[in-house]
Amino acid sequence: MNGYIDLGIEIRVKGTSDAKYPTAKLVAVKGMPATGQAGGTVEITTSSDAQKVYLADRPDTGDMDFTYNYTADNYSAVSTECDNVARNILIKLPDGSGFEYTGTLQTWVNEVSVGSAIECTLHTVPSTSIERLSASEVTGKVTA
Repeated sequence: MNGYIDLGIEIRVKGTSDAKYPTAKLVAVKGMPATGQAGGTVEITTSSDAQKVYLADRPDTGDMDFTYNYTADNYSAVSTECDNVARNILIKLPDGSGFEYTGTLQTWVNEVSVGSAIECTLHTVPSTSIERLSASEVTGKVTA
């Protein structure tokens, strides 16, 4: 296969002390955020340097925001996880591989305009680095 489309992206959430993720996804999402972004730079120029000198700063996870369609059931399911307690978060890709990190969750209903679907944001605040997982690793982390 030469690539994948968004069909089948899933997000699962579990408590940090829970052994496995649930088999059911938390909510159907409309895409996934980038799993990182370039870090900044730290200037270390001295008066003896002919030009500015920099060191690479730490990479950044950036905003980990997911969009989902509003229904009372969707909003309730996501809100239940938004208690300011760290959770493990698993993003499963269509090929079965994925990404995992720990973070807290927040949700809200987005602005609404005429002729548009009502959508919500699931905002996650990572407290660990985002780790890439193989398909077999993802399968091993989900309750059978």
